[in-house]
Amino acid sequence: MDSAATEFGPHCHASILRASWQGRVLVFAEGKFGSVVESVLAHNFDDTFPVLLKALGRWVKPPGLCSAGKIAKNGTVCADVVHRSGMKEIMHVFFRDTKQMEGCFRRLADDCKLTDAERVELFAAVQRWVVCDYRLDPTMDRRDPDAKRLVH
Repeated sequence: MDSAATEFGPHCHASILRASWQGRVLVFAEGKFGSVVESVLAHNFDDTFPVLLKALGRWVKPPGLCSAGKIAKNGTVCADVVHRSGMKEIMHVFFRDTKQMEGCFRRLADDCKLTDAERVELFAAVQRWVVCDYRLDPTMDRRDPDAKRLVH
């Protein structure tokens, strides 16, 4: 792991936080996708995220995500959202499938000119953000060679 990765934390100077890949992707991502990026970073760097927001002069307010990502039975990538009115929407669709999500994060990494190591860290964070996959069959016997992993 490089020194920049080990330096990232709530104790860091604001300039280090702003120059980190986390700071750069947060600045670059906008709109609905920006909310997803905020959620990914908040989920993975919960102790550093509030300090990062302060270093960037930003704050999180509704509308925004209030859960980690989930893959629905139909393959869409969803998360729970709190709307400006304070109403909570369960399983709001953000991506039609994991390929679309991957493409959006690849474009973000390209736009931010992330290094290979930073891309690996970003995609590992995205993988950790998706906390459950409802497509998986919980009754599947993994020892059965004819068992189907996906429900649909």
